Amino acid sequence: MDKSRQPNKRVSLAGMHIDRASAVPLHLQIAAHIRGCILRGVFPAGTQFLGSREIARELGCSRTVVLTAWDLLYAEGYLESTPRGSVMVASVATPHAEPPSVASPAAVPAHMSKRWQSLLAFDYETNWPSEFSPGAPDISTFPFKDWSRLLRQTWQNPREQECLDLPPEGHPRLRSEIANFLGSVRGLVCAPEEVVVTSGTSGALDFCSRMILDPGDEVWVEEPGFVEARWALTAAGAKLVPVPVDDKGLVVSEGIRRAPGARLIVVTPSHQYPLGVSMGLERRLELLDWANKNDVWVIEDDYNSEFRHQDSMIASLRSLDREGRVIYFGTFSKIMMPNLRLGYIVANRHFIDGFSKGRARIDVHTSGVGQLALAEFMREGHLLRHLRGMRRAYATRRKALIDAIATLMPDDLTVSAAVTGLHLVALFTEAMRARMSDREAAASLKQAGIHVQPLSQNFLEQPTLQGLVFGYGRLRVEDASPLLARIAACIGSSSRNASSDPAISSRTVRTIKRGRADRGA
Repeated sequence: MDKSRQPNKRVSLAGMHIDRASAVPLHLQIAAHIRGCILRGVFPAGTQFLGSREIARELGCSRTVVLTAWDLLYAEGYLESTPRGSVMVASVATPHAEPPSVASPAAVPAHMSKRWQSLLAFDYETNWPSEFSPGAPDISTFPFKDWSRLLRQTWQNPREQECLDLPPEGHPRLRSEIANFLGSVRGLVCAPEEVVVTSGTSGALDFCSRMILDPGDEVWVEEPGFVEARWALTAAGAKLVPVPVDDKGLVVSEGIRRAPGARLIVVTPSHQYPLGVSMGLERRLELLDWANKNDVWVIEDDYNSEFRHQDSMIASLRSLDREGRVIYFGTFSKIMMPNLRLGYIVANRHFIDGFSKGRARIDVHTSGVGQLALAEFMREGHLLRHLRGMRRAYATRRKALIDAIATLMPDDLTVSAAVTGLHLVALFTEAMRARMSDREAAASLKQAGIHVQPLSQNFLEQPTLQGLVFGYGRLRVEDASPLLARIAACIGSSSRNASSDPAISSRTVRTIKRGRADRGA
């Protein structure tokens, strides 16, 4: 052993953080910490450690935990013993690279493909745990008792076949229940054989994009549009072609002009995201006619269509399709809970066959436990009952939000006419646009602890509209006015007056705090 590389004193691990609530065992946390320090050069070759008893006292764990961590690092070659029985860093465990002093945001990771880099380059504020998160449902009244019972039953006495791999299309019982659900709730007639269970809409779009597209293929996307859909398309190597949306939905003629050779069209016709407009019948027929004549696939993301608060339900694009060109997307994440990660597609059987064969080679199938429980949940009628209750609740919250905007910020915001879903768009008036951009407004509100998405971040090209996207799924009716009062005080035209009134300010804060206390926050 080279005595020149032995340090003068042995090092401790007193500064190491142990997460006792983590699912990662303590010995693995200790091993990971030491391994990382060695690879970064913090612990150079020859570094000796305190004895196992001393380290155990420092970390507040048993000596056995420390010894187990060391045994793992011995086996991996990071540690070796000295003739006197001490533990030191092995000579072969040299750092891979010097740690950067400051991470450069412009740095491009060498291991990433250009396609992946472009995916990460999207400047987009995702959903925060906010009262205004778009598309976020309220789970406070979800029938968890029934859901838990069905999950338990799924595993209490399962059939042998159900413990093995399911068909890539999904469990037959769930596919049948989804077909029945769409017929009764959405007026969409389809056979169970035309349904595939997916890992939410994101998983469906990922697979469909890779199935349909070759790198460089053009895809029509709505402008403004759903940014998260663009991520999957970008990952598939698509060339995104933004097509403007007006008060009648996607402008088909402009799509034809911009990309007549497109391979795929992705639309949200029943409730366009984010503007909330519905595609008119004339536009729908125009889109289908052009897609059929030019061998183009159409993905219809029918998100949140279950929550229509006024008027009658608008027929889906797929219900008008006679050539099997439309691939219909639906999800349970918005009507049940986001982490369920269960959705579905409806398409012609030829498409389903190709989709399933390819999926079997990559993803196999979605988790079977959730599928079986959901099938029973739907069969027993719990989903429809929950849906009826949430429709009433969301309609009330939507009205409360609209009333609050109209009362407190009439000179700053104009509410869109959307009557479906879990969000609305408040467009900036000319006076508001003259004062600030929506990104500036969102940044100011974020500093005040209020998270609202700026509308402009949903544009690929130069934004033509400015506004704020307000979700109301998690918004309590009694919180609508106090929250809008805070927003008005922060960015409104009368912000100086509102913020200078201590009575209004203190009353608003008290109301919000009381609401959070009621929720147990």
